Order: sequence, then C-alpha cells, then structure tokens
Amino acid sequence: MPPEPLSRPAARSWRTRLVRASVEHGWRGRTWTSAVLEPGWSGEAAADQAVASWNLDAGATALVELRARTADGVWHPWQLLARWGAPGDRRSAGRADGVTGPVVETDVLTAGDGDRFDAVQLRVSLPEGAPVSRPLRLAAVSFSAPAMAPSDAGRPEDAAPQDTVPGAGALGVAATVTPLSQRAYPERDDLGGGGPSWCSPTSLTMVALGWGAAIPDAAPEEVPDGADPRVPWVARAAYDAAYDGTGNWSFNAAVAGGLGLDAVVTRLSSLRSAQVLTDVGIPLIASISFGPGELAGADYDTAGHLLVIRGFDAAGDVLVADPANPGGAAGLRTYPRAAFDAAWCHSRRTVYLLTPRGHALPPTAGGEW
Repeated sequence: MPPEPLSRPAARSWRTRLVRASVEHGWRGRTWTSAVLEPGWSGEAAADQAVASWNLDAGATALVELRARTADGVWHPWQLLARWGAPGDRRSAGRADGVTGPVVETDVLTAGDGDRFDAVQLRVSLPEGAPVSRPLRLAAVSFSAPAMAPSDAGRPEDAAPQDTVPGAGALGVAATVTPLSQRAYPERDDLGGGGPSWCSPTSLTMVALGWGAAIPDAAPEEVPDGADPRVPWVARAAYDAAYDGTGNWSFNAAVAGGLGLDAVVTRLSSLRSAQVLTDVGIPLIASISFGPGELAGADYDTAGHLLVIRGFDAAGDVLVADPANPGGAAGLRTYPRAAFDAAWCHSRRTVYLLTPRGHALPPTAGGEW
C-alpha cells in the first residue's frame, strides 16, 4: 500500500490495537463471518484506519470481505478485500468508488470526515465445490487513530520520541536473517515492475527463510545468475493484479500464512514496541518512506519501501536487513533511530509480524499484537 504523503506527519503517535478473531466459530457451510471486532475506543477516539490480515492454507481460494460500523451505530455494506486465487491470480478491490462511509483503498479501510468506525467484521467465502474443510488459520484487524500523547505536547513535529533503550544487537532468529537484494532482479513489465519494486517480497523471503519456511523456487528464466530463486516466487504470490504491485500489506501477510507461518499486519506505537519483539529474536518487516538525505546510510530515497528490522544497537539505533542494497553484507545496515522513526511514521509504524504457527509472543500492554 502506498504510504501517507511524504509531508511530515502532523501527529507522531497513534492509538493502535490488533484484534484477533476466532476462526473456529462463525462458519456456516463454506462461509465464515467473524464476530464483531472492536478496538475498544468510542466517540472521537474511534478508528479512522484499519488493516485486515487473513491466513489460509496453501492452495485455498476465497473471497475476503470487510464491513464497518460507524460511530452512529450504522453498519455499512460489505467491501471486497481480496479475490484470493492461485499465485498470479489474486486481486484486491483497488479503490472502491461510490462507497459512502469508510472505504477500502487496496489494503487499508479509511474513514472520511465524520465517518470514523468503532467496529468491523470480516467474511471469508470459499468457492462452490471447495472441500468442506476449514482452511482459515488466522484472521485479525489492526485499528488505528491519531492520538497525541500528553508527553508530546509542545514537542516539534520532527523531534525524536524520547523512547531510547540500549539494545543488545540482533538476537535469535532476527540475528540469522540473511540479507537479499531486490536489485539482483531486473525491471520487468509484469509483477509490479520487477526487482526495483520488490522490496516487500524480498523482505518477506528473508524473514520466512529465517523461520525455516519452505519456499518454492521460481522458474529458472526468472532468476538471474547469483540471485535467490525464491524471491520471484514470493513476488508472484504477493502480486495484486488490481493494485499492479507486490506491496499490498494484507496480501504479503496472507502469502506468509500460506507458507505455514502466523502472519499479521499491525501498527506499533514506537520503536520501543519493536524492540520488545526483537529482544526475543522476532524480526519485523517495516514500511518506511523518506526524502533525499533524510535517512543517513541509505543510498536511495523512496515514497514507499519495506525492510527488515533485526534489532537495536547499544545506542538504540536500528539494525536492518535492507533489500535496497547492491548485494551480500551490504544489506546489513544501521540507521539512526530518530531518522528511522520519522521514516516509519509515514505508514503509522506499520509492520508485518511473522512467526511460526503457535509461536509465543511477549506480552503487549497496549494490545499492539
């Protein structure tokens, strides 16, 4: 999903909560409908954005939909999130035109003026003739809304949050993430433009391999000499034909789910929250954007990019595996904490959180995961 505009965000803190749905209950034949999922806020604090995640077994196809309830108690019509078919045959709704109330734009449900929402439901419909087995393994919604913390009052918009805690480096699986380069793959006319746009599938491949997922190889003609053969397969699996790109956040989580992982898109409140996860060895895939010279150590600028957070150094700076690299160890970089956070804020600190199925997560005080 394209990030919010490159102008400096007016607010640097957001209410955020990930609400997981029971996938055991809510089935009627081949259709599953979640319970009403609420962030627990009300009135002016109702959500203005939400991102859904779903994990289906490999090979499953489905129609995935979402509907929202605005703060006035009105349920709005179901909207398409995905026609989830075979790799290469997956399509979001793009932007839903003519919809009143909150509207889905590729992978984000967004409220307009006066139509914030306080609840959503998800619906997954399997096609006629599909096995009666239930292939849905995980479903969740990440809610968010602007919320300026009292401690931030009077602080300049571009000031760094005072949340620095010394890190211990990259730990556990996060330390084993091997950098891959999206630059190893040429530009192409399909699959969202090829390597120059494949930051999300390249990052997803790095983390999924770190967890031991078995990813198929792409066809030999799609793999340049010396390039990892699995990245083009992930790119095809994540490709959204309506969006014409491989960066649909929900699609990437769904691809990871099909590889046997528990995968959600969520939004974190700070780099401190990210460090809680990396401190137990869990790498994160973060969505960032920044202008020329705004992120020291990066040899590029971007309107939207994804990379892997591996951990934090003793100064609290961010250790990453960045797919925008010329190859090899050049992908292991350290980005300054404040500048990285400013770049991350453009997506409301969005991350893909991937773990093996059933893997324990550390406690989260704010319900961020």
